[in-house]
Amino acid sequence: MVSLLVVSGLWAEAAEPTPLEGQTVVLLGDSNTWIGGDDCSVPRGWNFWFAKDMAPDSIRSYARSGATWSHTSRTTPDTSEYSEVITDNNVVYNQVMRLMEAVDSGIQTTPDLIMIAAGTNDAWFPQFRPEEFSRTAREALGREVVELLGLHPGKILSLPEAVRYDLLILQGRFPMARIIVMTPLQSVKISPEMLADVSAIIEEVASATGAAVIRQDLLCPVDSHNEMTHRRLTTDGTHTSEEGARRNAVVIADCVRQIYNPRHSLDSLQLK
Repeated sequence: MVSLLVVSGLWAEAAEPTPLEGQTVVLLGDSNTWIGGDDCSVPRGWNFWFAKDMAPDSIRSYARSGATWSHTSRTTPDTSEYSEVITDNNVVYNQVMRLMEAVDSGIQTTPDLIMIAAGTNDAWFPQFRPEEFSRTAREALGREVVELLGLHPGKILSLPEAVRYDLLILQGRFPMARIIVMTPLQSVKISPEMLADVSAIIEEVASATGAAVIRQDLLCPVDSHNEMTHRRLTTDGTHTSEEGARRNAVVIADCVRQIYNPRHSLDSLQLK
């Protein structure tokens, strides 16, 4: 498990080489990544600012608005559906399928880093994923890998099972890639208790499955209490404004530097 310090305030980039130079980065997730565009060229997304700061050789987003980790019994492999709302097939699993299809066809270079920022819609709309809490993280982690990977996605109903399922597929297909999982940002639409529960499940399963974790709900500057009274860093209490995305990317980039170099310290940064 990668331990990350809770950041108070914003920090400027340290004067050091980025660990992502020359690397291929792909992003999966939901609307706060999707709003940055598939090519990460839209400033309202954190990925736009992250790409400018970290300067990877290439970066592409497969994220979709409305996506969840959790599945329904009607979820099937589907690489062609394009939806910006919650549907049975608008799940991270199908982003994984699109990524693998793109690599196999030569459209996408094999990734060195895969970042997954999802969970907002699992926490916001549990009525559309009625089985998402049907298993605990411990139960999901206790299932045999062969058994889990042998299941149809319509049998992967709970949040912890879906997180593990998707990560195992990615690790099997891209064994040399580093994977970083990001928990949801705070939102005025999600109670602190629900956000904490969803984030804890994601962190526990992802860490135990070998991924690094960035706790956006704890680290990033979007504060749901502040956004309730005044839209400081979001446009609607959930989705980042351009300034919110920029400030969020600063924190994410520093977390990535810490993951690649544990000796990298916040002490070397300057308050911005």
